Amino acid sequence: MKYEATVLRPDGRAERVLLTWDLCVAVGYAGRNQKAVRDHIDELVKVGVPAPCAVPAMYWIEPGRVFSGERLSVVGESSSGEVEFFMARDEGGDLFMTLASDHTDRALETVSVSKAKQACSKVLAPIFWKVSDVREHWDAIEISSEIPEKEQFRVYQKGTLGDLLPPERLEELAREDAPLPGKIALFSGTLATLGGIVHAREFRMTLSDPVLSRSVRFGYTVAVLPDRS
Repeated sequence: MKYEATVLRPDGRAERVLLTWDLCVAVGYAGRNQKAVRDHIDELVKVGVPAPCAVPAMYWIEPGRVFSGERLSVVGESSSGEVEFFMARDEGGDLFMTLASDHTDRALETVSVSKAKQACSKVLAPIFWKVSDVREHWDAIEISSEIPEKEQFRVYQKGTLGDLLPPERLEELAREDAPLPGKIALFSGTLATLGGIVHAREFRMTLSDPVLSRSVRFGYTVAVLPDRS
């Protein structure tokens, strides 16, 4: 998979970078705080998703199921977004990251989490950051999502990158579990929701860097296609 990304540097310069990967994994239950991880597992169990056999969990998905569009088409009414960060490397080995949503079919999760991850395309924000530009203050970077409620938006998830496993550990776990050789891109795992899982038709997300005073914001709408046998 080759993906041409726009990278915003700390001095405001925008660069074009070609990211490449052969494999893509959605990491699950990747929080550093195990109570928060358990809270997320518990909210999924409430909607019929079995507890994982391992924590963190690795869900491998088709490498091309990523895009930066503002409209996501899904089958049926049971899917929802999850705010995360996405990481991939360029051909020179430099690591880049952006805001992402691991959109997932919750009904299918009750049958197979791996198949549920595969069922929906994953949404990337169009602006990337170079990891080396932000690594020293990585844990302070804020990540959040919002969903519509009563004609306005409310906070759905909120935390910092310090709530999730660091990028080096995520890459290490992915390499250890990789089913095939090759370059790996990954989704970081998500944060517990505030108020439970909602199947919203709109999903907004934000990545904020308080040290460099910049943010990435992106949102998308969900187009529901009929679920027919």
